[in-house]
Amino acid sequence: MQKNLSLANQLIATLPTQERGLFLANSELVELKLHEMVCLAGHVCEHVWFPVEGFVSIIFPVLGAAETAVAQVGSEGMFHISAAFDLKHSAFNCRVQAPGRAFRMTSATFQRHLLRGNCLRGALNRYMDARLCQLAQQTVCINHHSVEKRLARALLMARDRLCSKEIFLTHDVFAGMLGVRRESVTQAARSFQRRGLISYSRGYVMLTDVVALERIACVCYEADLHIYGRAFPEVELTNRGVSGG
Repeated sequence: MQKNLSLANQLIATLPTQERGLFLANSELVELKLHEMVCLAGHVCEHVWFPVEGFVSIIFPVLGAAETAVAQVGSEGMFHISAAFDLKHSAFNCRVQAPGRAFRMTSATFQRHLLRGNCLRGALNRYMDARLCQLAQQTVCINHHSVEKRLARALLMARDRLCSKEIFLTHDVFAGMLGVRRESVTQAARSFQRRGLISYSRGYVMLTDVVALERIACVCYEADLHIYGRAFPEVELTNRGVSGG
C-alpha cells in the first residue's frame, strides 16, 4: 500500500484538513541526499523542511572541536526552526544522516502560514517546548549515563526514525551523536555484538535483539517518548521516532 505522505510528517498531520491541504499545496517534496549539509550556521536559510523519511543531525559548530550533533530530526518535526521567529540566518548546521524525502517551503511562505493559521503556530509552540525539554534531558543523559546505555538509546532512535532494524550509519556518525570518541562507540558495539544484540560491519548495523536493547537503553529513551506524547496526544505514532538526540 502506498504511503500517505500528507500525514507522514507528524507536525503536518496535526493540522486540520483544510489548513493541511493549503500547507502542502505551498510546499514541494524534495530529496534529502546522504551527507548533504542542508543548512549552514551563520548563513541565510531560505527554506524550512518537514521530513517524511530519513533524518538529519542538528549540529552546533564549535571551532576546533569534532562535529557533534545536539539533536536529530525526522518525521516527528521540522528544521530551520529559527524561521518560526522570523530569523533568516541559521544558528546550526543540518546534515542529512539518513536519506529520504521532506516537504520544503520557503521561509517567506512559512511566515505567511504562521500569520494565517493558529493551528500551525500552536503545533510549533508545542513542538519547540518538547524540543527544549528533550535538550535538557540530553544534558542530564550525557553527564550521568554510560556510553553503552546511550548507544542503545541512539540505535533505538535510529530504528524508530527509519522504521527498520537495518541502520546504515558508521561508528563515526554515532560518535558525533553521542559526543564521544569513535573508539568508545566501537567498544560498546563490540560488546553488543558479542551478546547477540546487534550484528554490524562498516556503515551497517542490524538490530537482532531490540527487547534487550530497550532494557539496556538509559531511561532518557522512554522519557523522550513521553515528552513528545504529552505535547502531541492527538498524533497516533506510526513509529516511535520522537527522541531528541
